Amino acid sequence: MHPLTAYRQAQKPPLSKAELAAQLGASRASITRWESGVRKIDASLVPDIAAITGIPVRQLRPDLAKLLGTMD
Repeated sequence: MHPLTAYRQAQKPPLSKAELAAQLGASRASITRWESGVRKIDASLVPDIAAITGIPVRQLRPDLAKLLGTMD
């Protein structure tokens, strides 16, 4: 399960993709693409998404965490 999906479902009440998109300043379609694995989250958005959701960068984009040498 994608970390954003888990985050949405863990909220009380669970967030819809549209609600999460509004929180993140993204489109609902982007959320769908990220969660399905069709697209990776743009590198420039990862720090903000991590700050808003509390999901570590290494979970949102493991490839970036390895590249940047960061494990947060």
